[in-house]
Parts: sequence; structure tokens; C-alpha cells
Amino acid sequence: MIRAYYKLVALPDEVKKQNKFSSKMRLDCIEYTETMPDRYKGLTNFVNSKGMFFVYKTEPYHFVTSDSKRISDWSLTLNGLNLSSIYIEDLDFSEIGYGYPNANRTLGIAQTPNPLFDFRNDAYLFVVNKDYSEIELYVIIDGRNLIKSYYQTMIDGGLDLEIRKLKEQAKPFYNYLGL
Repeated sequence: MIRAYYKLVALPDEVKKQNKFSSKMRLDCIEYTETMPDRYKGLTNFVNSKGMFFVYKTEPYHFVTSDSKRISDWSLTLNGLNLSSIYIEDLDFSEIGYGYPNANRTLGIAQTPNPLFDFRNDAYLFVVNKDYSEIELYVIIDGRNLIKSYYQTMIDGGLDLEIRKLKEQAKPFYNYLGL
């Protein structure tokens, strides 16, 4: 069911300095697993010219225009695009959240094509630590319409075995200096 796993972390300051970036909101992918690497390119399309994949932890109040009850505490952005908000609905399991890609065909006033549009039906499950400095992102292809069910299944432990296998298969995404 889960087709990709990405571990995103806030790198230590010394590693950031050695790799010549400094943002406190940046989360870099340090390991990943893709079970269908020849078919799924939803997030790896955003790898920069150095081979890094990273997102920014962003407060969505500046760019999300939905009802205030539907705005999450945090979103993940990349290249100026809202990758996904992280929704946490069960406060007893505040480390587990869900989200999905922006489904609009175009973005902004300039009507720029949305690079996530082809993946708009995917679903994301998240495991976060308290300060969101470490986020595990799990991708379920075409799972958007069933995301609440997948979210509850994850809370109930129904994905634990699959997640453990994905983590065991994980490999480094990029070799950062000093890490």
C-alpha cells in the first residue's frame, strides 16, 4: 500500500554550515525507500541540481485560503509550492498526521502549471516529533479519497509491519558533508 518513504530532518548547524545553507526551517531528506522507483516520481521530481531533496516547514496562514478550521499548524513547502499541510486530528496521537498534494491544475495569479497535479490523488501520512524537526513521510498512490481510513489504520498500528520493512530497506538520499 505505501509506495514511498522519506525521512526529513533538520540537519545539525555544523552540517548546514559545511553544506552551505542556513535555514532553520529547512528539512532535508536523509533516507528514503521507493517500492516503485521506475513508476513513482511524485517527489523526486523536486531534487535540486546537487541531488538534494528538501522542504521547508512553513506556517500555512500566509498562503492557505481555506476556512480557518481547515488550516493546519504546519505545511511543507518546496520551490515556493505547498507540498502538503500536515493535519493532526487525534490529539492523543499528536505524532501522526496526514495530508495530500495541492490538487489545483495551476498555481497563483500567473497560472503557473502545478508540478504536483499529476499526483493530486496521492495521500501522505506523517510521523512527526514534537518540534517537527524530524518528519517521516509515507506516500500512498491514489489514496487521497481514503486518507482518513489510512490515517486511522496507522493510528491503530495496522501499518506498523509495512513501515518497519520500508525503514529497513531505506538508503541514503544524499551524502551530506559532516553527516
